[in-house]
Amino acid sequence: MFFFHPSRRISSGSLPQAIMRLHHLGVLMVAIVVLASCGRFSDDEDLLAPVATWNGVEIVGEHFIQEYQLFGTYAPFRDTPEIRRHYAKVMLERMIIAEVGRSSQLDTLRVVRDAIRRRTEMANRRHLLNTEVRPSVIEPTDAEVYTAFRRSNARLRTQQIFAQSQQEADSLYRMLHDGANFDVLAEESMIRAGSAVGTAGHMGWVTFNELDEEPENVLFATGRHHISPPVQSLRGWHIFRVWDEEETINLDESTFNNIRDRLKHQVFQRRFDEASAAFIKNEVMSSDLTVDMVVLGQLYDMMRPSMPTRSHPEEIIRFNNELNLLQPDINMDTTVAMVDGNEFTVGQFMYHMPDIPVEWIVNDFRHALEIAVRDSILAEKSHRTRPDTSLDVRMNRRVADYTAMYYATLQTAADTLQVEPLKESYYEVWKNEQYIEFHTTTYNRYTFVDSLTAHDAIQRFMANNDWQQTLAGFPEGSYSFSEHVKTTLDYTDLPIHSMPVSHPDSVATISGPFARADWAIIKATGRETTWLPFSQVEDDVLQLLKDRKVFVAHRELLPSEYNENDIIIDQELIDRLLPYYY
Repeated sequence: MFFFHPSRRISSGSLPQAIMRLHHLGVLMVAIVVLASCGRFSDDEDLLAPVATWNGVEIVGEHFIQEYQLFGTYAPFRDTPEIRRHYAKVMLERMIIAEVGRSSQLDTLRVVRDAIRRRTEMANRRHLLNTEVRPSVIEPTDAEVYTAFRRSNARLRTQQIFAQSQQEADSLYRMLHDGANFDVLAEESMIRAGSAVGTAGHMGWVTFNELDEEPENVLFATGRHHISPPVQSLRGWHIFRVWDEEETINLDESTFNNIRDRLKHQVFQRRFDEASAAFIKNEVMSSDLTVDMVVLGQLYDMMRPSMPTRSHPEEIIRFNNELNLLQPDINMDTTVAMVDGNEFTVGQFMYHMPDIPVEWIVNDFRHALEIAVRDSILAEKSHRTRPDTSLDVRMNRRVADYTAMYYATLQTAADTLQVEPLKESYYEVWKNEQYIEFHTTTYNRYTFVDSLTAHDAIQRFMANNDWQQTLAGFPEGSYSFSEHVKTTLDYTDLPIHSMPVSHPDSVATISGPFARADWAIIKATGRETTWLPFSQVEDDVLQLLKDRKVFVAHRELLPSEYNENDIIIDQELIDRLLPYYY
């Protein structure tokens, strides 16, 4: 397996947390979802149908699947129809800009060629797993899917003892039977694993799909206040104690049927992930690896200023896609590791880095280096499966081509962009975001004689949706009417500036009643915006242009006739192509 010099040992800084939650991918197996879960085997015509189109430029279904799933892996988010539409639009704009770069022959740049090669190698590695692992993974039975359904509606408050080997786990289990204190053994085991003092192996509430399959089976078979036998995960061995259990019983069969396919996918995907991790271990872990921690530390310090400072998905994707453009002040031929006696250089590490999840780059280069070595070994081994015959690999090469062209074009434009002449036009772009001075709202106020009359008015309006008809039903003198004008600079404790304006041809939007020494209902009738004048914020606009130069370059590269409202997006097709898994 991987060998580390004692003086330069790579240890897993985040291993304790991973052990506590028992996620089923080890350090070298991290990002296996990128390799394993994105592959699709289908001749479905949906894969070649356009999901987004503008002026003859289109994004087809297979392309959207590949890139959207990769986006979800690198920058986890809540999958919604709105985000899917947004990302389809983003992809389409990138493709338009990529063609601008191609016409300028940017496809000859080294960074473009490297990016295409790197994405192709990722597809090759995925093809290796899909070819040699996926056929051996057993599809879950109906009974197993129903078990997953039950477990997804249950949770167990769990504590564990962790061991590195079966021998150690068996020894600890015998000690428990001889009367040893579970808390003491759990605390000692977690400290040995690198966890903070005081955790005592407490995992909190554990539910379906948070553990490897076999540990989950053992845990859910363990009764309340009972201790499980030792069980192995991809990370080691575990002895569980169940403190409490909760389950929500769903007797409605439709509830199960609505999520049956999703659960079946999750069960199969976990099995595939585990089988892929075991396969990679057999293929990769027999290699000897030694690391020069001094060189690795120097490289990390040089890269730190470019790393994302916030966890926003767009910021993470930006950093990931610009990694291949970074040139740290270090000789790329410098050896950072030895793999089976062969040099692994800084240049090779940097080459693989855009394929590594950002969290592993930002937190610890040691893990990132391990992943880079793994990817290098697997890319070489993938050629035995003839990936060039795979439609998925060919599609990935086309996707890589357009993505690399987009970022090269964007970077070239940003480097040469003169922002000074753009100030006034981008003031118009940003004024609603940055330069509003105040809003002015006109509204009508209907003051009623008492609370009962005011509430009666609301009830009548809810029944007929006609405010004038509602008012006509009240006797003269039961309410009074007045018009008002307020700005956001004025004090008011009424929500007039957040109310939608009621247009004459639409149903009135009213709010109230409010008790402010009398009882009133209000209706906003108009709203105007006053902006800070350009002359007052000109310097701020210029600074914002410099700070957002990449965003500005993207906008400036789009054709003058481009209008995002003209994009045709097939939401039904997008939703049919991809279930809402994450």
